[in-house]
Amino acid sequence: MSYDDIFERMRKRALRIVRDMMSDLDEMEAWMRSMIDDMEEQVRPEDLFNSRLSELSRGALTPLVSFHDKGDRLVIVVDLSGSDPRTVDVRLGRQSISVRAQIRSEVVRRAFGQASWARKVSYYSGEYTLPELVDPSTAKSELKGGLLIITVRKAPS
Repeated sequence: MSYDDIFERMRKRALRIVRDMMSDLDEMEAWMRSMIDDMEEQVRPEDLFNSRLSELSRGALTPLVSFHDKGDRLVIVVDLSGSDPRTVDVRLGRQSISVRAQIRSEVVRRAFGQASWARKVSYYSGEYTLPELVDPSTAKSELKGGLLIITVRKAPS
């Protein structure tokens, strides 16, 4: 077998690998486009804008919250970026959670500048329905870099 044959086989194999990668990228692009289309259908910019204006008029921002099912536990993550850790107030019930925390004024100024309405924003406030019933007496929480992480056992069925 000559060197030319070896290089030709390597070239063909490399082309096959590149073709496969391009095919995978096309599939990923189609998946991403469908996901973005779904998000655009669910989140209407005008609704989000009106929601944020409403928050500003009442002086509170609604924190972002995510729920993560970990089998017998539920992990709740609340984004309280820029809040004063000493002011975080969490009320956890069997099927709901409410969170409130003061936002440090220097954070508001840095984020919104000197706009007059920005001075009215002073705290986070949100109430959420939990996706599962939980046992509040088992809750453990920690605040890491502006994220409040609460781990709680699910209530027996």
